[in-house]
Amino acid sequence: MSKIFTTRRRIAIVGVAGAALVLAGGGAAYAYFSATGSGTGSATVGTTGTWAVTQASSTGTISAGAGSSVITFNVENTGKGDQQYATATATVNSDGSGDITSGGTSVSGCLATWFNTKVTSDPGAGTNVGGGSTVQVTVKVTMPSDATDNQDACESATPDVTLSIS
Repeated sequence: MSKIFTTRRRIAIVGVAGAALVLAGGGAAYAYFSATGSGTGSATVGTTGTWAVTQASSTGTISAGAGSSVITFNVENTGKGDQQYATATATVNSDGSGDITSGGTSVSGCLATWFNTKVTSDPGAGTNVGGGSTVQVTVKVTMPSDATDNQDACESATPDVTLSIS
């Protein structure tokens, strides 16, 4: 009698059956671990620049009780980022004793209190001015008449006016 299954055939059948089981497991699930992580870096924030205030022009002549001088100032944001413009204040410079200065030099007898300054045009509070950008501010300077004081010391003077920005 011949044996239907020889040892070699048995090994081959077992091998084929094992391979079929492995192939059938091709859709099997894979296992994995999940994880989380975090890290910290840092960004650099610059600092504000300053406002560079320069006179652009001046027109008009002041007389006691009449006329005015209008000064236009350029106000530049020297920073790299936006800065918010809040207020502009103009004053006629005084030497500390009350006399005006003209070109940084005291004009004896010409009082700073005899002059009025008024900001007549500016970009407005809350305006963002981009880095390197310039806005203009206009200041009107007048000298009201003073019936009790002789204002001759102010004739031909050119009062220094400071514009302060915040």
